[in-house]
Amino acid sequence: MKRLTYLVCSVLVSGMVAAMIGWSMAAGNFLVPVIAIPLGIIVVLACRGEVDVVITDERESRIRSKAALRTIEAVVIGGAIVAIILYSYVVSVSLFPVITGKIISNDNGTNSMIISEYKSGSSAIPDNLIRSITIENLNAMNESEALAYCSFISESYQENENRGIAGMIFGSGILSLLIIYGVFYLYYRQKY
Repeated sequence: MKRLTYLVCSVLVSGMVAAMIGWSMAAGNFLVPVIAIPLGIIVVLACRGEVDVVITDERESRIRSKAALRTIEAVVIGGAIVAIILYSYVVSVSLFPVITGKIISNDNGTNSMIISEYKSGSSAIPDNLIRSITIENLNAMNESEALAYCSFISESYQENENRGIAGMIFGSGILSLLIIYGVFYLYYRQKY
């Protein structure tokens, strides 16, 4: 097999694997990528074994090795920064939305409660108001008012929690990338 045929085979297999992954994500079938990716790798390696010309030399291998190392370094540093920024939305008080509550005594002897949510890190002024909820009789709160109160609080922090989860996932990905790189590094260092 010639080098050009190998490249065409690699592109076709990559395209088919990418199409299968895209279809599986749309269909919600996550078993397909588990099978398609290793199968695609095996097909590309089999095609590479059939190539009868030199594909890479020692110089090319060293260049790729250095490029891979620099890429890992850049991804780890940049990813750590992004993960810390995203995770800070969960632990930083200044990034939380400002939620205020006020109890008002009504003329008929009941108490009302007004809860307001303002933009993160801003003062409680009407220009920064996102939303507000009023419970007319706090002592005789019905089920729908209690549910509205609970959902108000949980929805207020949902955006920060989503960013924090994204940061934790990103950080976990970087940590696993470092662990995998470390395992391969130790293996090849011991082997050579």
